[in-house]
Amino acid sequence: RKLDIILLCILYVSCLHSPIYLSFLLSQPTDTPNAPPTNVPTASPTARTGGPVVATFDATLDAPKCSVVGTSCTSGLLLDGKANNFEPNGSNALDSCTDGSKGSYHRDESIERITVSAVGGGNLQAGKTVEIVATVYAWYDGSRDTADFYYATDVNNPNWVLIKSVVPVGGGVRTLTHQYILPDSAIQAVRVNFRWRGNQGGSSSSCSGGKYDDVDDLVFSVAAAAWGSVATSPTEPDPVPPMEPQEFGCRSLSESQERCEVASSTCRWKKGKRSGCYDKKLTKKNSFK
Repeated sequence: RKLDIILLCILYVSCLHSPIYLSFLLSQPTDTPNAPPTNVPTASPTARTGGPVVATFDATLDAPKCSVVGTSCTSGLLLDGKANNFEPNGSNALDSCTDGSKGSYHRDESIERITVSAVGGGNLQAGKTVEIVATVYAWYDGSRDTADFYYATDVNNPNWVLIKSVVPVGGGVRTLTHQYILPDSAIQAVRVNFRWRGNQGGSSSSCSGGKYDDVDDLVFSVAAAAWGSVATSPTEPDPVPPMEPQEFGCRSLSESQERCEVASSTCRWKKGKRSGCYDKKLTKKNSFK
């Protein structure tokens, strides 16, 4: 019996020093944690920027659309030219507004491209300032053309709000820009109405409808306002005085009989030795001196 006790003691001591037993002890949880939990939460992930987005034509809206949120949305080549010459899917408008029926590509008025981008980086987001960049082709020296900038928050039933009217500083390809604050709407649109002479459409009508005019819309996606902030409505656009038909004189249209005839309400074209465009208000005697 004493021998059995001695053998049990030897076996017990051997087990205590066994690597398997020691690893078993170390793997067991302790009654108290090794270190108290920290009170500082882990950092939340930062919002990802979508990068520049190129629009595709939306056959339902009849306009280019950026379906995902990005740092910018551009029409690419979808607006190049006008419906009567080069532009695919013209007039690219959300409503019944159409391009003018006159004008040749890169000789007369047209909108080439529209881009909306976030100012200062980041995604297009409600409450942020964005910049509209319109690349246009202006006729002659550009002084007779005007680009009217609008925005709308409902692309299915747009109520266009006038932002600003900009006159090119020269003829040919020109870049016109203006900034505004994005309102709170997931899908929005901007419009550029590029017109020769004519009147500013204003809030009631954003379609000038002139023979040489070009109208284009761009639809884009907008992220919700940042957490903890409130997406305010855009500030009222800068006061823009009503723009009456530009007074530049009919004689300046003498290089274009077609334009003189389009401006027939104030001008008339004279054929013959002294052919040219003349002001109807002048007497026949004074007109041809």
